[in-house]
Amino acid sequence: MSSPRVSVVVRSYNRLPALCELIDVLLGQEHESFEVIVVEQSTDLPAEATARLATLEQDARLRVIRSGPLGGSKARNAGMMAARGEVLVFIDDDDVPVGRDFLSKIEGRFKRDPRCMGLTCRHYWGDDETISGTYRWLARSRCMRFSRLLKLPTTYPRYDAPVDRVDYVHGTGGAYRKSVFERFGGWDEDTPMEDETSLGIRVSQGLPDGEYLCFDPTARLRRRMDLGGGLAKRKAGSAGYYRRIMTFVHHILGRYYPTRVRALYPLYVLAGWWWTCAWIVVDSHAHGTWWRKLLGTAGFTLALPYHATRQLLKESFGVRPGSGEALARARLVA
Repeated sequence: MSSPRVSVVVRSYNRLPALCELIDVLLGQEHESFEVIVVEQSTDLPAEATARLATLEQDARLRVIRSGPLGGSKARNAGMMAARGEVLVFIDDDDVPVGRDFLSKIEGRFKRDPRCMGLTCRHYWGDDETISGTYRWLARSRCMRFSRLLKLPTTYPRYDAPVDRVDYVHGTGGAYRKSVFERFGGWDEDTPMEDETSLGIRVSQGLPDGEYLCFDPTARLRRRMDLGGGLAKRKAGSAGYYRRIMTFVHHILGRYYPTRVRALYPLYVLAGWWWTCAWIVVDSHAHGTWWRKLLGTAGFTLALPYHATRQLLKESFGVRPGSGEALARARLVA
């Protein structure tokens, strides 16, 4: 297939069995013009899954780019640069599309409105898709937005209503027109988390009036929260998770909002504390019981001054252009 309309980009690291399950679902999509590009960086290669992947590669719609570990953003950039479609859909290897019309539903939004430059589909975490009234109320104003004061990303992608104007596109279950990368480049590679933010900032600041990003719940993606995904965030300790947050603050937000980050730095320290405590309670695989969650939150709170001071002394602030922006400047995107 020389020119598929849709390219699905999957980054994968040490989850070959889950990757094969995802590829099975993707190759079963009822869509007449798509390709699947996998950026495969595994160092753990179980024999059965390796053989299964080799069998799947016999399908001409699948291309596997093998590499040593690249990190999240760099792997996504590599897949983006290899893609040939006019619409690029990004899915992580620990997630699975719902239904055989997933790609058709995503492409449908782009077909209906040429002004739509990117979208995020609906996420759900299990067979029960019920969301609370509180979640729905918060999502109305926070779904795929940057907070007004600190410019931190808020997601709420389990929302079940469309949002016609958002600030950025999620890294998994997100899609962009190829022209977005030609104009704005890719993702900055110097952050261990929230790696979709850098491109989102540049796109939201640079789109002309009339063009937009949106949240469209028509297509759905199941997040497999039981796996150790999330760039290994779910198995990190609280100190390691906090370090990731503050590296993101320094390198990414410090790059695009340098004055704001320096002036409001104590608020970013508190935001990092809040994010870490929320992660301990909701998402951490290292704090499996409520007793561990309580101890983890209390211990991290007591150690916060040490961790905050250490990160401030250790991390520099990002400067422009970042590596993602440089992709556009160097015309590396075809």
